[in-house]
Amino acid sequence: MEQRILQYRKQIDEWLQKMEQRAQTLSQDGEYSTQAIQRQSDTQKTDTEKTDIKKTDIKKTDTEEQTMQEMVQDKLKEHLVQVGFFQHERLIHLIVTVTFALLEMLAIVLSVISDSLFTLLLPVVILILLIPYIRHYYILENEVQKMYVQYDRMLRLQRKVVGTGEGK
Repeated sequence: MEQRILQYRKQIDEWLQKMEQRAQTLSQDGEYSTQAIQRQSDTQKTDTEKTDIKKTDIKKTDTEEQTMQEMVQDKLKEHLVQVGFFQHERLIHLIVTVTFALLEMLAIVLSVISDSLFTLLLPVVILILLIPYIRHYYILENEVQKMYVQYDRMLRLQRKVVGTGEGK
């Protein structure tokens, strides 16, 4: 599970970086519109040809923006599902970790009260199990918090993409 959450978060970070770069490109008046303006100034064309180029390139930009909006929306939904899975995993590990911590405390109290070898070894054995549970829970907690940050970035990206589509 630990590898899965780390790989998923890395994959989303890479996707977000790529999409933020695309959104930046689109927000700069759209890459196709910029190319159309360059072509118009470089070549001598009639007014009708220039208008046709503008309409075609704007349609390409609008289509790309719509595609990007759909991709971001789909990724947001998928991300929320994954966050839900990892939150559930985190809750289960919290319950297990707290249970082992309580058992550790009981075992320590029992070892203070009793002098048998079993009661002296029991806290050590439980502690050996408790330490990996604490580590795993720590990783789950931090990764889910980072996934919340990713979700916020996705929402900003969505607003940015929607904003570039409305500006045309």
